[in-house]
Parts: sequence; C-alpha cells; structure tokens
Amino acid sequence: MATTRVRINQAELNRLLRGSNGPVVRHITTLTRRTTNAAKRNVKVDEGTLRASVNGVVHVEATRVVGRVGSPLQYGLYLHEGTGIYGPKRRPIRPVHRKFLRFEVKRGRAARGRRPIVFAKEVRGVKGDKWLVRALRETVPYPVRER
Repeated sequence: MATTRVRINQAELNRLLRGSNGPVVRHITTLTRRTTNAAKRNVKVDEGTLRASVNGVVHVEATRVVGRVGSPLQYGLYLHEGTGIYGPKRRPIRPVHRKFLRFEVKRGRAARGRRPIVFAKEVRGVKGDKWLVRALRETVPYPVRER
C-alpha cells in the first residue's frame, strides 16, 4: 500500500488567509465596500449626516477576517430598529422633563429652522427600516441571518 505525505507551508497558508494582500482579505474588503455603498443608498436621510457617517472597516482577527459596516451616530440605530411602539419598549414616546415634545417637521425642501414646529404630548415613534441588513442581503452572495 502506497503512502502519501502532505506538507502544508503554514506561513504561506497564513499569508493567503490573513495577509493584507491575500485573496480572503481582498474578498472581504470588496464585500465590505459594496455593503457600505448599499447602506448609504438605503438609509433614509434628512440632511445627509447619517449617510456621510456610514463606514466600513476590515479586521483580521486570530482565526477569521471580519468586515464591519455601521455608523457611530446613535440615531442610526433608532432608524434601523425603530422607536416608540415600533421599538423594543413597545410604548409611545412621552416627554420626560417638559409637558410637550417639540420638533420640526420636514415638509418639502424647507431648510432647518424654517420648518413647521410641532408640539405633542406623545408620539408613536418610527418603524425600523433595517437598512443595514437590507444592504448586506443585497451585496453578499452568502445567506444572511439576523439575530
């Protein structure tokens, strides 16, 4: 009976899998860039601050290569997950320190400061848009599971 011996060059394997110019890192970088661009297209914006803050980074960890896309702005999470009765607490938003909530309503192309001001005792909130999950599903050829 014949015996075959396979010797794996560990340094070359690490370069292919985790090297900065290796095919795995290049592939994840491409997918991360595509997902970032799709997320910027998907997010509903008022003035563009959230869209401009969306970015993607690739990290090489010990046993895997991870691409992350997101925004450091806190309200990006609120637009993604929903607020008020549509969010995790499932109840209307009410003022904490005042009698009324006060906010400007976007109508047409009016500039900030020239929009109508609305006062309310409570609001229902906004439905979550899942703009990041949609962007991921649009761009990656792999199954996407939401936690």
